Amino acid sequence: MKVLVWQTAYLGDVVLATSLLQNTVDIFGEYSVGFVGRPFIKDVLYGYPVELYPYGRSLKDSFDIIKAIKGYDAVLSLHVSFRSALMLYLSGIKKRIGFDRSEGKFLYTDLIPYQEKGIHEIERNIKLLELLISKKLNPKPPKLYIEEDLKEAAKRKFNLPLSFIAISPISNFFLKTWKQEHFVKLSKFLDKPVVILSDKRLEAFDNIKNVLNLSGLTSLKEFLAVVSLSSLVISNDSSSVHIANAFGIKAISIYCATSASYGFYPINGFYLEPKLYCHPCSINPKSCKTKTYKCLDFVKPEDVLEKVKTIHDLFI
Repeated sequence: MKVLVWQTAYLGDVVLATSLLQNTVDIFGEYSVGFVGRPFIKDVLYGYPVELYPYGRSLKDSFDIIKAIKGYDAVLSLHVSFRSALMLYLSGIKKRIGFDRSEGKFLYTDLIPYQEKGIHEIERNIKLLELLISKKLNPKPPKLYIEEDLKEAAKRKFNLPLSFIAISPISNFFLKTWKQEHFVKLSKFLDKPVVILSDKRLEAFDNIKNVLNLSGLTSLKEFLAVVSLSSLVISNDSSSVHIANAFGIKAISIYCATSASYGFYPINGFYLEPKLYCHPCSINPKSCKTKTYKCLDFVKPEDVLEKVKTIHDLFI
């Protein structure tokens, strides 16, 4: 049987999908599994023995993907958009398994109830595969691979410290983004070298003692390499947490409007979240319901520092 995994969402979602991908490869064998995702999957899923189908989301890309995946027998769809459901329906794949919160759920042949809270994302995702094989499974931890020569190149190019804490202060959602001044203050508190990572240039981190500001300076592959070399990652509720864990690195996640209860917490590490009457807001919040934005300011740099200090091996 040829099985396709479909996850065209954000980077962090794809990293978490590597848990399901590993289980699927173990069951159906190398090169019997395919993966559809955004173009960055070519870099992120390096080392996986699967057929990759980068999807740029244009009309031409849509028709090309539909044509390319027609030979698959089953698909496990982690994405809940109507577009995903429609494309998979048009592909003619006979067994189409998705979540019941999908906007196009009537286009799937089989549906799994989507449990929004109280379960980790990798546990949610594995249920699609369990339905396909009619067997209970234990989800594997997310895993990423990276070339050793790329890690060595990153060390040389950026003159990385031997041991450092990586801080990633950016998120795709404003209400998931801890205040930048808190990240700046935290970076000054830490007595280990700090490396700042972001796809946008953040000048507020320039000229801070023991801080190497690589914001806006790395490619995606270089970003992955630097994270894989770090001792700890501190981030918002964002992809950096899952990337760190996929490389076996501990992570501390700082929640604002969202919550660990939605299932995207670090598998290896810690998290902090607000204690407010309005918290949590929603899984992907677009606006503050109370107009107070208190969740962006609730967790303090001192709180994060205390969590860092519990990771004793960083201070040996």
